Amino acid sequence: MDSVNVSNKKFSSGIPGMDEMFGGGGMTQGSIMTLIGETGTGRTMFSFQFLHQGLLDGEKVMYISLFNPIEQLIMKFLSRYPEMEERINKDIYFVQLSPENLLIFSDLIGNGVAAMIKDLGVSRVVVNPFSMLEDMLASPKGFRSTDLNRVYMSLRLTGATTILIVYSSATDPLRSKYGYCELFSDGVACMFHEFPNKDYLKPYRMLFVLLKSRGHITKTAKLVKYDSTGLFTLYTPNKN
Repeated sequence: MDSVNVSNKKFSSGIPGMDEMFGGGGMTQGSIMTLIGETGTGRTMFSFQFLHQGLLDGEKVMYISLFNPIEQLIMKFLSRYPEMEERINKDIYFVQLSPENLLIFSDLIGNGVAAMIKDLGVSRVVVNPFSMLEDMLASPKGFRSTDLNRVYMSLRLTGATTILIVYSSATDPLRSKYGYCELFSDGVACMFHEFPNKDYLKPYRMLFVLLKSRGHITKTAKLVKYDSTGLFTLYTPNKN
């Protein structure tokens, strides 16, 4: 793992209950976290909340979409944070790239992705769904892990704190689809539905598990809930 531009400075993630899971003080500035999740676990709202906290803290932030149209994402973001409308394209940037372009720009001399983020002064980045890039790197001959690592290095050059949202494995919710993102990321977390006794007709709990932080295995977990305003929070269930 390349530690370039990863400092010891901590800041609030914007997710109540999550900062203490990182050892207190929140996320580490300049780090890259992979968020593994099933469809419907709220990964997009999680990322919006992370970016919104940056805006509240006076930062500039960016959402890079590898699939969904940016108009759709802006509407979804403003439905949750309408007071941020004037900051669109000033402090929060929605950028749509194809997976191919993200890979090409990461390889360019001068590094197009890093240059864009640094020139705009962005300090928080979300790439969703990063799995689209992974799918492009998979082939019957094997997975192009060197190219994936090159994208990680490109993102680290920005100095921005980055969340990469990836799909979970079909057989293991604690593992990404291809299993490589865990190797290159500073932190790894996953979100998944837990059904009692595997009975899919009964109510479920949704868990947030921090698997790795700054290279150390943690495997700490909390439950996910949403308050009356739709705020994503993590909490430890009562033992009683």
